[in-house]
Parts: sequence; C-alpha cells; structure tokens
Amino acid sequence: MPGELHHVAIFVTDMNRAMHLFRDLLGLKVDWHLPRIEDPKLGETAGIPGMIAEIAYLSGRGRVAVELVRLIHPPLRQEPSGSAGSAHVGLSFIVNNLDALHTRLSEEGWEPFTPAVRMRAPDGGRVRIFCFSVEDSYTVELIEPEPSVVSPKKLGSSGETGILPVHE
Repeated sequence: MPGELHHVAIFVTDMNRAMHLFRDLLGLKVDWHLPRIEDPKLGETAGIPGMIAEIAYLSGRGRVAVELVRLIHPPLRQEPSGSAGSAHVGLSFIVNNLDALHTRLSEEGWEPFTPAVRMRAPDGGRVRIFCFSVEDSYTVELIEPEPSVVSPKKLGSSGETGILPVHE
C-alpha cells in the first residue's frame, strides 16, 4: 500500500498570526493546541536536538491536515541550511512498512534522524515514527500506526500527530 499523505507541518515564527490565518480566515478547525512540548526524545526524532515547541493541529473538510510548529528552542532560522530545525515545511505520511522503509531510505542516502521511535499521540493512540530531511529544505515524517490500537482512518480524523513520546 502506498503511503497516504496525513498532514503538512509548517514551521512558523508567530503562532497567533498563523492560527488567525488558518483558523479565522481559511476556516480550519483547531483539533488540538499544545503551548509547550519539551521532550529530548521527540526533538531527536524530529531531527532538532533540544527542541522545545508550540504545536497546533488544524483540519478542514479534506483528509490532509495542517500542523503549525513554532520552535521555542532552537529558534527557527529564516533560511534553510540542511537540518530539520531550518526546514520550513514538513510532510507526514502514514505507511504500513516503517522498518523496511527505514532500511531502504538509509541504503539510498536519505539517512533518518533516529531509528523508528514509539510515540503516544494526544488522542492516546500509539504510533511508530521516524523523520528524515530531503534536499536540505523539508522534512518527511513517516508514521506507522500500531494496528491493534489505532487505524490510519482514526489518525486522519483525530489529529494525533502532534506526536508525544510514550511514557509508561
């Protein structure tokens, strides 16, 4: 099964202005908003060590959502320079063969930032993810839902991937 585009992450410097645009002017619904996410594992997985971020997840009538990310630390650089912390856009795909893709991408020169990491979504579902950079300008996140807990349809409708680490 080919990957299904799940959401587009847009890195912003002004969350209030971005929320105004996507919510108030374009009519997207805020599924969730986390004013501060600070977890070393999440930052490493996203390719931004030490990341502290504010994240909002918005959806409309279509299947693809918008994830707004404001980096608190490190601050967003205005020009891409080859790392996820400087990428201004990210694409997120739902896949069902995460480990095979991790291996193949590594073999073909798109080195993932970390091994696949198990995460808990804000809706409580569990997923495995990893991220990698493409052409020094955007980041791709691959998400594999754990089949016994969350289906891809639920992921798409609930807005889970303001991903949170599983802490048990």
